[in-house]
Amino acid sequence: MAAPDAAPQRKSALPQSTSVLVCPACGAAVQASSIETFGRFSLFACAQCDLHFWNPREMPDGSWYEQMYGSRDAHILPLEPGHKYFLADPRAPKSGDLLDVGCGTGNFLLAARGAGFQVSGTELDPAAIRFIQAALGIENVFPLTITGFAAANPARKFAVVTAWEVLEHQADPVAFLRAIKSCLNPRGFLALSVPNRNRWLTGPDVLDYPPNHFLRWSAAALKNFLAAHGFEIVSLREQPAGISHTAQMINIALRSGLARPIAGTVQPAFREMMQMSPEQAASLLAARPTLRQRLFSALSKVKLAVCYFLAIGAWPVVRLQQRKGTYLYCLARSRD
Repeated sequence: MAAPDAAPQRKSALPQSTSVLVCPACGAAVQASSIETFGRFSLFACAQCDLHFWNPREMPDGSWYEQMYGSRDAHILPLEPGHKYFLADPRAPKSGDLLDVGCGTGNFLLAARGAGFQVSGTELDPAAIRFIQAALGIENVFPLTITGFAAANPARKFAVVTAWEVLEHQADPVAFLRAIKSCLNPRGFLALSVPNRNRWLTGPDVLDYPPNHFLRWSAAALKNFLAAHGFEIVSLREQPAGISHTAQMINIALRSGLARPIAGTVQPAFREMMQMSPEQAASLLAARPTLRQRLFSALSKVKLAVCYFLAIGAWPVVRLQQRKGTYLYCLARSRD
């Protein structure tokens, strides 16, 4: 997953006690009680555009993302489904200047360059930028948000701007999209992917909580958002649930409750660690696992492997039920 295009700033939001909130995508008043709570955050649904959003939305700075995602900074990660969908999309452009927002360690930049694009990227994680420039030989990677890049380079325009797994992190999606549009040539393309809110889940997705994710997008919400801000939809694809996703859902559904007796003290899940202070998180991330924790980790891997065998048998039913996987891919084009 690419690093979020986060800015070291805090967005103001109405307090949770108020009965009226404003949807960050369409501006409609949302007069309803929350549909989920997590710590001091509450999740609301917009009936006007179908977006689900957390309140308040206070984006962490770049050091938070470096701490939480830093383990990937010396690796070229495999291409994600959104990357592959774009590169294989017959309606997508096949060349031209391309800007990848939140480019992570450059896996998509490398693939896009190989496919014929002239690539640039934005990324806040300095270690990831160093890796891209040294290991991949891609120099045009800037330590800026897309808003900062657009302000610093008003004359720089691109045929394509991509944002893979970035939009769900935004506190202000309208400002984010406006900055992207200002970087596009007339009739330029925007390609992006987000987690599909309507994906098949058998338990909570630990990544899908604030301050990591603030927005939950459905296909309808994404269409409404892009159309309202000057884009026409060219392609939209909801990833079907495959063998891997099926195995993960079976694994979650078969939670046994044996983690604490076997492991003793278990490391908090990512969504709990996200709420900690940087010092607390750093201490946990640096701690060496105990023998019991290593045993539990090994048993967890064995359990997941067994779930893959179960998934092979279950997948025909999953496919018949048309269950959705994680990724929602969209290619859009600016109307002007």
